[in-house]
Amino acid sequence: MITRKDQNILLLDTSSKTIEFSYQKDGLFLISERLPQSENADMLIFHIAKLFNEKSIDLKDIRYVSLSNGPGSFTGLRIGSAIAKGICFCSESKLIEISSLDILANKYNGAKKVISVIFSNTKTSEFYFCEYEKKDGKLIRLSDYKKDKPEFIFKDGYDIVINEEINTKLFREFENNIRDLSGISNSESQSDLTMYAIENGIFSDYNISEPFYMNDFIPNI
Repeated sequence: MITRKDQNILLLDTSSKTIEFSYQKDGLFLISERLPQSENADMLIFHIAKLFNEKSIDLKDIRYVSLSNGPGSFTGLRIGSAIAKGICFCSESKLIEISSLDILANKYNGAKKVISVIFSNTKTSEFYFCEYEKKDGKLIRLSDYKKDKPEFIFKDGYDIVINEEINTKLFREFENNIRDLSGISNSESQSDLTMYAIENGIFSDYNISEPFYMNDFIPNI
């Protein structure tokens, strides 16, 4: 059985305005950083190299690279994907891709079922979303990943979780059900989902990996 010990994991999240990365060794976070919102994803590799050097961590020690692989910021996801691929190639580590919708939903600790929502950056005011519930602390996905307008997203008995500021006027009818989780780091949530992937042998081929929405979400034109 795989445990959190002996697992050197680099976690990368460039899917939103707040860029995060963490390094986990033997179940402990040696690094957990959120870049200032004034810095873009193109600064990520600089901060990784800087902190790895300060803490005497060798990139070759990494066994797994966990990437929040979208949907989200087009530019951020492309940069995060390129960095993850490069590190996997150099360190011979395995790539694990986690949906940013899953990571967001997994941060929710309420009693209701939950819909995670990420702005799609289209001109149609549509959002990527997915429905979930938690049973015994385990995140269970209840729907496919979808894209639609706010009025078709909300359901009775659900809370809506967001990870960055959105135009709440679009969700005015459901504003009492919106939970802004942007102040909570994604690291713990992403780590939990990453361990599940490791335990179940769910890995991606970094040679052909692309941000999730590139193939699975086609914006309306």
